Amino acid sequence: MEKSLQIGLKLYSTNVADYLPCALELARRGVMDYLELYVVPGSLATLDAWRTVPLPAVIHAPHLHHGVNFADRTRRDSNRRIFDEVRQFADMLRADCIICHGGTGGTPEEVCTQIGALRDDRIVLENKPHLQHPEVIPDHPEWRCRGASFEEFSAMVTAIGCGVCHDLTHTICASASLRRDWRTELARFERLKPRVHHLSDMISMRDELDTHEGLGQGVLDLEQVLAAVPENARITLETPKRYPDSLADFEQEVQLLRRR
Repeated sequence: MEKSLQIGLKLYSTNVADYLPCALELARRGVMDYLELYVVPGSLATLDAWRTVPLPAVIHAPHLHHGVNFADRTRRDSNRRIFDEVRQFADMLRADCIICHGGTGGTPEEVCTQIGALRDDRIVLENKPHLQHPEVIPDHPEWRCRGASFEEFSAMVTAIGCGVCHDLTHTICASASLRRDWRTELARFERLKPRVHHLSDMISMRDELDTHEGLGQGVLDLEQVLAAVPENARITLETPKRYPDSLADFEQEVQLLRRR
C-alpha cells in the first residue's frame, strides 16, 4: 500500500560550491523535504551558506572516515572536540536530530560513556552493518561495528537514553552477517520508533557491506522494505551523486519513490 514519506537529501558540509545551488533549486521546486548535512571536521566556515536552505535540517556527525570513533577510549578528547563543531551546525540550522555512529571495535560500554557524556538530547544512534569497510580499517575480528545486532543496539540506545536512526540497508547487511531474516530484523528495529531512516540500494541481499548503490540500480525490493516504515517517515537517501554539479540522479530516485 502506498504511503507518504518525507525524503531527505544528504550532502557534506564541504559541498557548498558543487551541490548547494542544486539543493536550493530542488528545495524551491519541492523535490525534497529536508536536508541531512554530514559535518566534515574543520568546515565551520561553510555554516552561513547552509543556512540559506529553506528546509528543516538533520545533522550527521562525522564517523570513522573522518577520525571519530566513540568506541575508542583513546579518542575521547578528539571526539568531543569534533562534536563541539557538530553542535554548532545543529544549533545554527535548528536541527532536531544529530546522527551518530557508535563506532568500531572497543566496547558498547565505551560508546555509551562517550555519547552519554555529550549530553545532547538531539543525538540519535544509527545502527550499523556487522563488518567495517576494509578500506577504512583492515579486516580483523576485533574491528566490528558497534550496534549491528538488535540486542546490542537497543541496549546502547536504552543506556544512553537517545533516539534512533534506522539505516534500513545496514539492517539487511547485518542480517546477512548474523544469519538472520532481514524482514524480521527490520520490524524489530522499527519497534524502537526511529526519528529518521537511511536508505540505499544493494548489489545483493546477502551483501554484508553497505555499498550505497543508487535506488533502482540494485536488487532491493523497495515495496518490501518500505512496508516496514510508518506513514510519513523521514527517509534520507544515502545514494551516490554521479554528476559533479547536478543532483539529477537524486531527483530521479525521489520520483521513483513517489510513484511507487
